[in-house]
Amino acid sequence: MTAPRWPAGAAAARADANGRARDSANGAAQESANGAAREGANGAVRSAPVVVLTYTHAGARRLRTLLGDRPELACTSATGLLAACDQAAAAWRRTERRADGSLSALATSSVRALATGMITAIVARAGRPRWCETVAADRGAAETFLRLFPATRFICLHRACPDVVYAALRANPWGISGPGFAPFTAAYPGSTVAALGAWWGGHTGSMLAFEQAHPDSCLRLRYEDLLADTERTAAGIGDFLGLTGGYPALSVQPVGAGAGAPDPAGADAPGCGAELPAGQLPDALLTHVNGMLARLGYPPMGRDPRPPAAPVDDADPRTP
Repeated sequence: MTAPRWPAGAAAARADANGRARDSANGAAQESANGAAREGANGAVRSAPVVVLTYTHAGARRLRTLLGDRPELACTSATGLLAACDQAAAAWRRTERRADGSLSALATSSVRALATGMITAIVARAGRPRWCETVAADRGAAETFLRLFPATRFICLHRACPDVVYAALRANPWGISGPGFAPFTAAYPGSTVAALGAWWGGHTGSMLAFEQAHPDSCLRLRYEDLLADTERTAAGIGDFLGLTGGYPALSVQPVGAGAGAPDPAGADAPGCGAELPAGQLPDALLTHVNGMLARLGYPPMGRDPRPPAAPVDDADPRTP
C-alpha cells in the first residue's frame, strides 16, 4: 500500500505542531523537576539544624525566648556539640595526616554520625523535631559543623560594643576573669574597658568573617533591632529558617513595655554604655572596634576630650 502523501503546507504544519507539543512536554517536565528541587531544598532548610552564634551579654537570652516559642525548635545552649565535632574532625585530620585541613569521606561520615546521634537524643527528649543551639562564636567550630551539615542555618547575633562592655562591667563589678577573657586582660592589664573592647572585637571579627564566607547560610541580627521591632524581626527570622506560621504571642518585650521588658536604666537596654570612657582604648584598638561598629551599622565610639574628674568625697581629707 502506498503511504498517503501530505501536501507540503500540511506537512509543515504537522511538524510545527509536533515540535510545539515536544517543547510543551519538555517544559512541563523541566518545571516539574525544578519544583521538586525547590521543594527538596525548602524541606532541607525546614529540617536543618539552627545555630545562634553570639557572645556573652549580647542578648541571647531574649532571642532564645523568642525561638523557644516555636513548637518545632528544641532549643539548647552551650551543649559543646559543635566543639566536639571540631575536635573529632581535628583528630581525624591528624590520624589521616591531612595537613590541608580537608576531611576524607570516612572522616566526614564518622563525625556526622557522632553529631547526629547526639542531636537525635536532644530532639527526642524535647519532643520537638528540629535542634536549635546557642553557642559562643567560634569560627573554626562553625566551619566544621557547616561542612558536616551544609543546610545548617546560622543566626549571628550582635550587640553594640559600648553596651556589651557596660553589661560585662555591671555583671562583674570585682573584675573579669576566666579563660575566655584571659588573653585580653593580659594584653590590656591597665584597663578593663580596653580588655573588654578587644574581647568584643575578637568575637565580632570572627562572626563577620564567617558571615562573609557563607552569606547564604547566615542571618545577621542585631539585639537592638530585636527589641525595637520584635514582630518584624521575628518574621525575618521565620523566613530565613523556613518556619511556617507566625508568632501569636511574642514574649520579647521592647524596652520599658512592662513586666519582663528590659529596664531602661539597666544593662539590657540599648544605649546603656553611652557614657563608656572610650579614651581608655588605645588608638589602634579604637580604630579596629569602630571599623566593625560601622560594618554593623552602629555609631562609632568617640574619644573623650579629657579624662573624667575624680569624684569628690567631703569625708576624705586628701580631697582639696
